Amino acid sequence: MKVSMKTALSFGLGSLGQNMLYALMVSYLLMFYTDYLGIAAAAAGALLLIVRLVDAFVDPLFGVFMDNTQTRWGKFRPYLLFAPIVLTVLTVFLFFQPNLSDQGKLIYAFVTYAAWSLAYTVLDVPYWSMTAVITDDPQQRTKVVVIPRIMAIVGAIASSALTLPLVKATGSWVVPALLFSGACMLCMWVTFFTVKENVHVPRTDKFKVADAWQMLRQNTPLLIILFSLLIGDMTMNLRSAFSIYYFKYVLQAEHLVPIYTIVGIVPILLGAVLSTWVARKIGKKKTAIIGNVGFGVMHILLFFAGHNVAMLFVFSSLGTLAFGIGAIAMSSMLADTVEYGEWKTGDRAEATIFSTNTFRSKFADAIGGSIGAFALALTGYVPNHVQAAGTVTSISLFFSVIPGILMVLAALPFLKYELTEEFYARILGEIKLRRETKEQQQATVQVKGESVHV
Repeated sequence: MKVSMKTALSFGLGSLGQNMLYALMVSYLLMFYTDYLGIAAAAAGALLLIVRLVDAFVDPLFGVFMDNTQTRWGKFRPYLLFAPIVLTVLTVFLFFQPNLSDQGKLIYAFVTYAAWSLAYTVLDVPYWSMTAVITDDPQQRTKVVVIPRIMAIVGAIASSALTLPLVKATGSWVVPALLFSGACMLCMWVTFFTVKENVHVPRTDKFKVADAWQMLRQNTPLLIILFSLLIGDMTMNLRSAFSIYYFKYVLQAEHLVPIYTIVGIVPILLGAVLSTWVARKIGKKKTAIIGNVGFGVMHILLFFAGHNVAMLFVFSSLGTLAFGIGAIAMSSMLADTVEYGEWKTGDRAEATIFSTNTFRSKFADAIGGSIGAFALALTGYVPNHVQAAGTVTSISLFFSVIPGILMVLAALPFLKYELTEEFYARILGEIKLRRETKEQQQATVQVKGESVHV
């Protein structure tokens, strides 16, 4: 089923708005809590960790609930219409600064952030689940995934760049909160009104949590992808945590951090664009392997660049280019596991599949920051001092070699990945035949029932 560019762009707009809002939360919520609302750093950190962990485990349960949804608008589209309204209201409350006691502020922050996280789940899971119902063509799915991923980066950059200037200009956090949540709402409405669910598999039996657990256990391709993406998230968190320390204490060039961050975005965008072409030539499986290994090898080589800043930028750019290529391929492969699960178990559960990915992402975000902190402590780091030679070497290793090795390891499970394009085409044919047979049987039963009634 061919996907028009208009449909792909309309779907991508949802990701643009969503990631404007998400970047606001990830980048600035902790600072808002500590520097503006007046919550102690330790309490704010504990609050974020607890809510994110609980929220991560809610995702699969919500996925099961959603897989039982049937409306005239489809399975997932209704959530794109109503959830953004609630999310906009909650975002404004989240960045409101009430005049309360310290304990009152902490309770207020906990309640509003927990409510916001739940509302975000109600939007996030159905949005990404739609990639499995817009089309069942594996090549077209890559196209459906590429544009939202590119727009996600654009949205995150825009939000990150505009937030603090807006706060300084208006003296209020409510302004960026309303701006980005409102943009999210409008973008999601464009997706709702212009993108249709084209793959329909009506459910006759209620889908239960036990059914979901059995289906996930048997979906080996899904587990491989989730494992690789989890390692990738952890690796990027580790690398990001050590970037500032690497530039400040190893290269003695802290001023290069903003340039390094901006330059690193371009290869990821280019990799996302190239991913479709590469996957068409060699297949998604090999594309994912090359992406992970390419990132890993470039970062291992980075360690041997020493203080050569030019080579640092070259190796890092090549590594993030490979990362962009592999990440898009894996996102597209995730949608393919929906059909694999249906073929294996007879149950089609798009939301359950994609909720495991949002669980994986939130789980990684919840513990990712602590990994960098623990690793930094292991190096013997002393703040704002000249670091010992061993500490400098350790920081270099955590910025380059260790992330590189982890990404190579993340590629190894794909050696056992069986859901190639050829296998996917075969199981797609089989499940379509099953659906047709089931529909014919149901039609026959209905006709017989009417005859008996007459």
